[in-house]
Amino acid sequence: MIDQSAFRDALGTFVTGVTIVTAYDEDGQPSGLTANSFNSVSLDPPMVLWSLSLGSRNLPVFRNAKAWAVHVLAADQQSLSNRFASRGADKFGDLDCGDGPEGAPRLQGCAARFGCTAKFEYEGGDHAIFLGEVVDFERTSAEPLIYHGGRYGRVMPDGEPASDTVKAQLVSDGLIVQGGEGWRLTSAGRAQLQLLRQIESG
Repeated sequence: MIDQSAFRDALGTFVTGVTIVTAYDEDGQPSGLTANSFNSVSLDPPMVLWSLSLGSRNLPVFRNAKAWAVHVLAADQQSLSNRFASRGADKFGDLDCGDGPEGAPRLQGCAARFGCTAKFEYEGGDHAIFLGEVVDFERTSAEPLIYHGGRYGRVMPDGEPASDTVKAQLVSDGLIVQGGEGWRLTSAGRAQLQLLRQIESG
């Protein structure tokens, strides 16, 4: 018998992107959720897939949707990822969303977007696997948000100094900001530094 917790931790060693998948429910209301189960399937025809827990309250929406869209989040969209991962949140409340050509809600500022017509659904264990044909896509120059070991991160281009990566992570975590006089700690950064000093001093 496989230990599910250990299995989940092992899967967490695989670095993924972070996406938000959107669709309209049967009443015409926008629905969406954060997912990192996105993958490419075929170039001809262009097809992608993603999966959703059979226990998800969003399952009926995507089972009935004729179209859905996968948004690959940009590195500065961590808060958007958290919003769409939260239950009960007003996910679309203050967002300026239009529709993509496929007919699903379109989120702004993403690294890429794939608008799909729903083609097939399969059940794999405790998840439903949705496969769609891409009818429209967009790509921007934004750096993608990544996820590894239960934490957000960013891509480090080959040859980039490690210090730049550390700074980017501290910015992403809200611990430092850059101003006219250089880098400075935020209030959260100062609180964390104080805590670390307390721990170090015993």
